[in-house]
Amino acid sequence: MLRSVKERRSVSGGRHGSLAFGCEESFTVPLSFMKREISPVYLALILVLGCVMFRLLSSVFPDFIPNISPLMAIAYVGAMYLPRRWGWLVGPVTLVLTDIAFLQVNYRTDGSGSMFSWWAVISLGIYAAAGGLGILIARRKSISKIVSGSVGCSLLFYVAANTFSWWHDVVVQMSPGYPATLAGWWQANTIGLPGYTPTWTFLRNGVAGDLFFVFLLLLVLDRGFLLGKAPAKTTPSMA
Repeated sequence: MLRSVKERRSVSGGRHGSLAFGCEESFTVPLSFMKREISPVYLALILVLGCVMFRLLSSVFPDFIPNISPLMAIAYVGAMYLPRRWGWLVGPVTLVLTDIAFLQVNYRTDGSGSMFSWWAVISLGIYAAAGGLGILIARRKSISKIVSGSVGCSLLFYVAANTFSWWHDVVVQMSPGYPATLAGWWQANTIGLPGYTPTWTFLRNGVAGDLFFVFLLLLVLDRGFLLGKAPAKTTPSMA
């Protein structure tokens, strides 16, 4: 039974440069520690593998790693800097790969080995939507737009997760946890069930965690834009 939301969440640079699109087939990341071109495919793989490792480590060491995830930020920010034709797929693909990795973890811990669920399908749509929003913002991005978009993505995930939790309790399990009314839906999205951590705290943590990873990715991918030392880059259009 779902009870709460924890994680379902061509200008080359100089010394202080950022991710730039120097040609049609590669990125240039002129940071002080990485002054060489990097393919969009390699960048996507780095983002995906980084998220997989973080989620696995957070499940193995929950006492040392906070209950936040970079997945939403990767879906949102990654789409801003990857080719528009497939950049929006980075979030959904990362979710699928991490869920596959979690199959082994879940099997060893509680014996469960099922990957498919309706929530997984809904999550794929949410992360695809986050990627689409990132593509839209990339055309004329600003810090305020990026922050607003990140908060919007966090809120979308939160409301969708708690709505699904409410629907699952009321319709599927027919449990008396939430009333089958608008008031019950509101309870699921605010205080949750008695005896459990209030659900609004997961919204707070989700917003904070997503913003942290959004700015971390911007610091790596577009440091010049983030620090106001270079114009914003646009999303490359190559396939």
